[in-house]
Amino acid sequence: MGVAISALTFLSVAFIPFFGSFILIQSPLPILYYYSKNGRKQGASVFIVSLIAVAVVLKSFDLMANLPILFVSGCLGIILSEVLKKSYSIELTILFPVAVLLILWSSFILYESAGSGINPWSLIRNYIDRNIQDNIQLYARLEVPDETLNLIRENAGQIADFFMNIFPSIALISATFAVWINILSGREIFRRNALWYPDFGDLSCWKSPEKMVWLLIASAGMLLIPVEWIRFTGLNLLITCLFIYLLQGLAIVGFFFKRKQVPRLLRMMFYFLIFAQQYFTILIVAAGLFDLWVDFRKYVKPAAD
Repeated sequence: MGVAISALTFLSVAFIPFFGSFILIQSPLPILYYYSKNGRKQGASVFIVSLIAVAVVLKSFDLMANLPILFVSGCLGIILSEVLKKSYSIELTILFPVAVLLILWSSFILYESAGSGINPWSLIRNYIDRNIQDNIQLYARLEVPDETLNLIRENAGQIADFFMNIFPSIALISATFAVWINILSGREIFRRNALWYPDFGDLSCWKSPEKMVWLLIASAGMLLIPVEWIRFTGLNLLITCLFIYLLQGLAIVGFFFKRKQVPRLLRMMFYFLIFAQQYFTILIVAAGLFDLWVDFRKYVKPAAD
């Protein structure tokens, strides 16, 4: 069962063009579950056998380029299982897998660079360029207005430059988001199957370190200095800080939902809006930042009924 579920999850990532990216985020879950449930030896066997089966299928369809991504995803499931056994704080439980995930990604980029003779930064630029072109083709199939498509085509180079400038923070945020989502989803799955899972307490009460606001201010100040590498560093630090405040804002939203006993369906709809509409995202980031002074959660009263 573990091999079948893991293999089908990996194949879904490779064969479903649009939703494959969303499936990829939670593709470590089957490995996490069976590795924790059945032990290291059988859990590792589930990962290896499913990856071999998937590799055979991908080779038949000339999709082997997806295999390294699936390998890193499965490794994340194993890493999470090992870290969760240690019962660390939620911060360390996220930090360790993120560090390993970034090391694996960096190792893959360096390996590709050595094999192709292209420097790592140029490899990343090629990857971003391909993604922009893939998105243009996707928008064309979705019948996005020609004016919008032409605007993207004309500014593709500038868009790529922008993403190159924020690539370090985007890589860190992507890894953190993937680990965070799998920890929360894993908690639900483990509890439903009556399996042990570390108790992180009430995560809706989580707050970022108060002193981090000075890092936010410093990074914003670095953007005013007309030195390229300083502005580059400041921009990536600023984006990383704002992401942490986004997590704090989401904790505030979760606290409100919990105290007001909001139905699960409405919660899911609101979370979808947060990530689908950037205006909602900005509001949640602002809530997380100003919570340092306002403490929004003390004003949320329990639902009367």
